[in-house]
Amino acid sequence: MKVHIPKAVLFLHAFPLSKEMFIYQFEAFEKEGIPYLALDYPGFGEEPPLAGEVSVERLTDFVVSKINSFGVKKIVPVGDSMGGYIIFDLFRRYRELLAGLVFVATRAEGETEEGRKARYNLIGRVKEEGTGFLIEMMLENQTSPATKRDQRKMNRLRCMMEKATKEGIVKTLRALAERRDNTDLLPEIDLPTLVVAGKDDEKVTPPEIVRKIAERIRGSRYVELENSAHLPPFENPEGFNRVLLDFLREVF
Repeated sequence: MKVHIPKAVLFLHAFPLSKEMFIYQFEAFEKEGIPYLALDYPGFGEEPPLAGEVSVERLTDFVVSKINSFGVKKIVPVGDSMGGYIIFDLFRRYRELLAGLVFVATRAEGETEEGRKARYNLIGRVKEEGTGFLIEMMLENQTSPATKRDQRKMNRLRCMMEKATKEGIVKTLRALAERRDNTDLLPEIDLPTLVVAGKDDEKVTPPEIVRKIAERIRGSRYVELENSAHLPPFENPEGFNRVLLDFLREVF
C-alpha cells in the first residue's frame, strides 16, 4: 500500500488523556473535509506502552514513524500541554515536516526543580497506590468551572484517563520531569503559529505562561478562550474550532 497525503493536521493530546480529547475537532474537520491524524501516545488510549525508558524525544520519534506510515508529507501539529513539548522537538529535529504550529495550554520552559520533585513524588505514589488519585487530581486541576458543571464532559474525561496504563503514566511522568527547555527555540520559529490558552487555567499553565510563547515567536497569533482551563479543544470546542479553522485556512 502506498499513500500520499500532501498536508494534514496532527492532533497531539495532553497527559494523561488520549486522542479522544479532540473528538469535537474530528467532527468539524470531517464536515470541512480537512485531512487529519490523531494518535495515542504509548501507554495511553489504545496504544500499548513502549519497552524501556521513555523521553519526549522518543515519543516524537514514535509520532514521526506514524506520520511516515500514512504517507503524510507536511503536518500542522496541534499540541495540548504535553503535545506542545512534542511540537518543540518536531521543530528542533523534523522541521522539514512542518507547515505551521498550534500550541495549546503549554509552555516552553523546562521543568523546575520543584516541579521535577513533584513529578517523581507522583511516580512513587502511582507505583504504590495506582492511578485513581492522579485521575481525581487531574480532573480537578485541568478543567474550568464551566466544564466541572458538565457531568457528561467530566465523565468522558474520566473514561479517557482510566484507559491510561500505570506503566505508561509512570514512564511519561519521568519524561515530563526530564524534558528539555525550549525557550531558545522561540526566536527561531519562522512558521505560521497559533498559541491558545484557557482563560481559567489557573493551576497548570496560566495564560501569562502560555502567552510567553507567542511573545517570542514573530508574527504568531495569541488567543485566550473563555470557559476552558487546560483542555480548550475539549472544554470550549466551538470557540477553539472557530480559531483553529480560521488559522488553518490561511496555512492551507
